[in-house]
Amino acid sequence: MTGLIGRSPGDTELDEMAEAMVREDWYELETASEGAAAVGVLEHGTRDPDANVVWRGDGLLGVVYGVVSNRDRLALSWGDLFRGVADDSRDTLARLDGPFALACVDTRASVVHLATDKAGSRPLYYAPAGDPDGAGDRFEGDGIAFASELGPLAAERADPTLDPRAVGDLLLFGGVVGERTLLTEVGSLPPATRLTVDDGVSTERYWEPAPEGLAPSGYPDRWLADYRRALADVATTARDRTLWFPGDADSRIAAAVLADQSPPIRTLACAGPTGGDRETGASVATRLGTPNAGDHGEPDHHLVDAVADAVAATDAMVAWSTVDALAYVTDGLHDDADVLVHGDAALDAATWAGAIAADDSAASALSEHESVIPAETVRDLLAVDADQLDSVDAVVANCVDGPAERTAVDAATQVRAATELRSRAVQRRQVGTRTLASGSLLDTAARMPTAYRLGTLPISAPVGAGTPPIRRAVAERLGSDLAVIPTGPGGADSAAPRDDAASDERGVPAGDGYARRYATDDRFRRFVDDLLDGVAERAPLDAAAVSALHDRLAARDLSTFAPVAALTGLELWARRHLDDDTAARGRSAVEV
Repeated sequence: MTGLIGRSPGDTELDEMAEAMVREDWYELETASEGAAAVGVLEHGTRDPDANVVWRGDGLLGVVYGVVSNRDRLALSWGDLFRGVADDSRDTLARLDGPFALACVDTRASVVHLATDKAGSRPLYYAPAGDPDGAGDRFEGDGIAFASELGPLAAERADPTLDPRAVGDLLLFGGVVGERTLLTEVGSLPPATRLTVDDGVSTERYWEPAPEGLAPSGYPDRWLADYRRALADVATTARDRTLWFPGDADSRIAAAVLADQSPPIRTLACAGPTGGDRETGASVATRLGTPNAGDHGEPDHHLVDAVADAVAATDAMVAWSTVDALAYVTDGLHDDADVLVHGDAALDAATWAGAIAADDSAASALSEHESVIPAETVRDLLAVDADQLDSVDAVVANCVDGPAERTAVDAATQVRAATELRSRAVQRRQVGTRTLASGSLLDTAARMPTAYRLGTLPISAPVGAGTPPIRRAVAERLGSDLAVIPTGPGGADSAAPRDDAASDERGVPAGDGYARRYATDDRFRRFVDDLLDGVAERAPLDAAAVSALHDRLAARDLSTFAPVAALTGLELWARRHLDDDTAARGRSAVEV
């Protein structure tokens, strides 16, 4: 996987940390060091030349994994940026937009600064440098090691152990949320969070949306202006850019906004019959007069190998069933694009939050709308007492203190970072990616007036049933037929996940498609059976409950594949990083 690595101080050489990362043969490693401190980034090189930077000067080492999309508008040199992070982290970081994770080591003061962007588009993990006498406290040790993968940090632990609450989060949300990781000894930075190591470790959220709402008058114009600027900023950082087109309303809005830019975009629809809306992507490309890719038929990459690659890229921190077009993005994507631009209007949480009543809590709303299985089911699957509602409360406690609907939207952004955005690491293994991580856009979306969240659909509306008022208002202002091209089965807007493993029928939910594949593909069934049998015996899971889940899958009585994907990914990752002597290296191969 591409990503950043670093340590200050520490005994492990940076090359050793890089070797513990998932690698492709075209990756390039750029590093800088001073004394016992070192930073580096593993990158796509000439395929994405505008991303990533390693900087050294004035006693500072700096690394950005991704792009600071508004750096030119702020007129910040890299030296100015890293000096600002080192001298006044909060003010400088709050001004930065873009999909990035960054580190700055002040070798003069022996201080380390780590930070994630406002959307949490890239993971950033940290742990004590070396293994502090096997202690499970992630805040102990003589220094700190950090990476955008768990592998380099797990490799340094003498006896790494799974975190029960993190495993519960993985089941409940489909991803590990907040400051935890699958390992008790390793921490994670949530969105818009900075970590400082200076005679101890402290974390602080450096930015959050305003608690006050916005007036309905002129709101769509403000939202569209923020969206245009955010999308233009990230698009200018990609010379050869392709619009990722999963066939949702956000992709059409993005296409309409990007239509007049030069150089023109290309579109790329997910491959496979239900792995994205190929017809919509082709329609957009025709109206733009630009190339479209994605009609690849059945990929040569078997689903078992695709799952193994996805687990390696995401460290099992997200259920592999959440990955769009799984077989394609682990195999054919590399041939069709250099950099993917995601539309990322991210309006879904802002719209469902409009249904929160005055006496509802943000925590209950988050649990209802963002969990993939009931908390009771999670408690049954765990052999230890770990109430997953504690995780929900912890996420909400770290969010803006405003009316429940705005707190819930902010909290949903945290969950989205841990699930949808984390799953994009699978794409990023093959190509560069650009996610919208603009503070003004996130702020405006969180402060959406109720009138634009929920409403009835006029009979004359040219978009699918269920479209919230904000999308209709934006489409009207764009004045482009691109924004009203129908999407999804029957032309209805849909945010439902899709995947290559689903049946030939349009609109089959991802879980049902994988369950059907389990019933018909011998190799995939043996693969899943072996992993479920293994994870049933692994702490902190309850063997009887996992076996019961396995029986439901075999009987095709499983309403969602999410817990199976979460558990099989966990077991596959644990075998490589906890049971084996060395971390997995190179391209994953699974012999089943």
